[in-house]
This record gives sequence, structure tokens and C-alpha cells, in this order.
Amino acid sequence: MLVYGTCNPPGESDAHTGVYLRKADISRLVQSGALLELPVKIEHSGIAVGRVVSAWEHADRLDCVFRIDDNSIDSIFAQEFVKNKKCSELSLSYNVTMQHSKDGVLSGGGKELIEVSIVRHGARDNCKIYGFSNK
Repeated sequence: MLVYGTCNPPGESDAHTGVYLRKADISRLVQSGALLELPVKIEHSGIAVGRVVSAWEHADRLDCVFRIDDNSIDSIFAQEFVKNKKCSELSLSYNVTMQHSKDGVLSGGGKELIEVSIVRHGARDNCKIYGFSNK
């Protein structure tokens, strides 16, 4: 099964010093191919049920297509969750390198992607699954 959706809403301003992805982070991740072959999980746990096959920037957000396999019970459940809209949103998991400035200000630096999850309710607005194909 192929699934299409938004895994991160529009990026924050490039002046943003928090942990959310900035516009420049999204561009860098897409250009580097960092999302390709990223594992797909259910609710950020268990085994990978698939892999990201394509990712791009659209309207400042991060969109992707991923494949859900059919080689395990978990992946079959994942397909049913998507088909029946039990898990209709996406969530992107990543680590953030925190940095201290000379004056003691803590800010978010580089981001390292971990996985994309299909979830019931994502932490960020408008990270939706828009469609799927069984082929």
C-alpha cells in the first residue's frame, strides 16, 4: 500500500531557535534525501511497517509518500488503520541537538530524523493522510 500525506506542517521562520523544523531545515532534509527509506511505524512504537519512498516540500510543509508492507501482522494492521481512517494523521520523530550560546541561552540546532508514524492524533496541526493506493 502507498500512502500520501503531510508529515510536518509549514516550517518555522529561519530565526526560530526552538525544536520545531525551520523552513531551511525542511529544504535541507528534502534536498539531502534524509527522508528516503526512513522507517514508518504505528504510534511511534513497535517494528517498522514500511518505508518512506518519496518526500518533497510543498507550500512550506513536508509531504511524503510511504509504502506499508504486507509481510507482518503489524503492517497488515497499519494498512487497515489507514483504510478505515482509525489512524488518519502523521507524526515525524526526530532528535534535536541542543546548543548553549556564550550568554547561556539554550536553543535547538540540528535535527536528525528517526521515523514517520501513522497516528490517531498528531502533535502538530494539519499533518494528515490525504490518500492511499492498494497497488
